[in-house]
Amino acid sequence: SGHHTPCAGGPFSALTPSIWPQEILAKYTQKEECIEQPEFHYDEFGFRVDKEDGAEPNSSKLLGIPLTEEPQQRLKWQAHLEFTHNHDVGDLTWDKIEVTLPHSDKLRSLVLAGIPHSMRPQLWMRLSGALQKKRNSEMSYRDIVKNSSNDETIAAKQIEKDLLRTMPSNACFSNMNSVGVPRLRRILRGLAWLYPDIGYCQGTGMVAASLLLFLEEEDAFWMMCAIIEELVPASYFSTTLMGVQTDQRVLRQLIVQYLPRLDKLLQEHDIELSLITLHWFLTSFASVVHIKLLLRIWDLFFYEGSLVLFQLTLGMLSMKEDELIQSENSASIFNTLSDIPSQMEDADVLLREAMRVAGSLTDVAVEAQRRKHLAYLIADQGQLLNAGTTVNNLSKVVRRRTQRRKSGITSLLFGDDDLEALKAKNIKQTELVADLREAILQVARHFQCVDPKNCSIDLTPDYSM
Repeated sequence: SGHHTPCAGGPFSALTPSIWPQEILAKYTQKEECIEQPEFHYDEFGFRVDKEDGAEPNSSKLLGIPLTEEPQQRLKWQAHLEFTHNHDVGDLTWDKIEVTLPHSDKLRSLVLAGIPHSMRPQLWMRLSGALQKKRNSEMSYRDIVKNSSNDETIAAKQIEKDLLRTMPSNACFSNMNSVGVPRLRRILRGLAWLYPDIGYCQGTGMVAASLLLFLEEEDAFWMMCAIIEELVPASYFSTTLMGVQTDQRVLRQLIVQYLPRLDKLLQEHDIELSLITLHWFLTSFASVVHIKLLLRIWDLFFYEGSLVLFQLTLGMLSMKEDELIQSENSASIFNTLSDIPSQMEDADVLLREAMRVAGSLTDVAVEAQRRKHLAYLIADQGQLLNAGTTVNNLSKVVRRRTQRRKSGITSLLFGDDDLEALKAKNIKQTELVADLREAILQVARHFQCVDPKNCSIDLTPDYSM
């Protein structure tokens, strides 16, 4: 049957070559010979585009324009990479380019304008820190796969159930024989094994599947590690979802600050926004916006981290604020909010609005809000934690121990060299507060057990400052 290649701009043409579904491509190539037509029509990302298929957000504008690469844009990137990284004369090849790219205003403006699609795999790996993780890891991906290949674990069984639910309308993931499915299985099992405190979290499947469309399996795995360890706060994907829940409270606070009219509306109608937005944050928008828009969002997300999730959400809400305010009732407000991401059609318009509304938002401001809201959240959930529970690893996701690490005391006293000082200090303090609170609760519970007279004492901490 040979190896079939997609036509430029045709079905599957935007995907990494190793994931091209050869059986379907063969049918496209044989069209002239009238052998067998493909069952569905597919776009360049492998998504079905039949009229009756509602799995992909049907934004006409995005579906209509093929993904093209601006030669001008590519030249700007090449010039930047040569100027910044390459002092040799001669051809610039990826192996000569640094493992990480130093942040600069110039690089940020290039990222905002969009990365040329053919350069995304290499640049995403460098912007996110994934390439550095891949190079520095004590354990190879192959070893991680070997160690996590047990079919009998709870995580493995849950992953198996979810494999075909993840991206059913994409030819690479639509059935058990699809080329992407074993890759997704290995990545999700590998993550569940490498991060025992997290195990398997459903939100990760959609992100991993989206990455697999554009990156080779091993690179997609290290990108997932970069997201889990660096780009979002700890406990984002843990069973409690503590990190992503905290961010919903932070978002609600930012709406008060940046979109006061919307804040008033949400209060009047008593709408719990997190029911809608938690999923956006958990999947870094992978499950909610059109894939063309996702690529542009991820260009920025891999460069700047979770700050972008807030800025883009505020940008989207701002674009629909007038429509929301004119809504008749709570149900229509809720529905409009839920539909917002699928109605976003123009990446440049969205990014401009996000920066206009929330461009002034900084990591330091978000971090301060996170500490406060995490403390409130722990207080609220304090009643739910039984005496034996401790709040695990709010500071940093911990990998399975495959190497010698500094002792906890050494790290606490002298810090880890590779953490940005301020961020690390803030997060460490949050963890200490959480641990201290837990220790105090356990001591208090001990005295309640010893003397029933103490049972009436309220153990809820007062965080008002």
